[in-house]
Amino acid sequence: MGTEAAQDLITENHHSAEQKLWRHVVLNAIEDTHVNNTDRKSSLVKLDAHKWICESEDFEKICWWAGWDPDEIKIRYKKALMKNEITFNTRQMKWKLYNDTYEAHKAERDKDRKKILRMQVIKLRSDVMNCSIIHLSTIYQEVKV
Repeated sequence: MGTEAAQDLITENHHSAEQKLWRHVVLNAIEDTHVNNTDRKSSLVKLDAHKWICESEDFEKICWWAGWDPDEIKIRYKKALMKNEITFNTRQMKWKLYNDTYEAHKAERDKDRKKILRMQVIKLRSDVMNCSIIHLSTIYQEVKV
């Protein structure tokens, strides 16, 4: 999203500083989904932002607090996905799987299960490093409107 367009969206018809703040929160999440870096942190931020926009009740509340209709924002987001303005690649998706498995490994108390998870983490790490970063999908998950 361009700087001028974002500034226009933030300032148009806002009635308070709080409303402007919530508009920044929504726009920050949308900008996070535009990240094309394939490192672990960037990939997880991108996928978390996508999930938050698509599934979170908090997203809907924050849109209302920003003075925006969440369904309208989701429709615009879905259009951006369909136009390939927002895409996901294989490495970004694999980082998510790696991270989920790593977190399960950290939380596991059973020694045998922990060993199995550790081996999965090692394999997934290798998979992430060896996978391509070609475009995989424009829709990681269906946007619910």
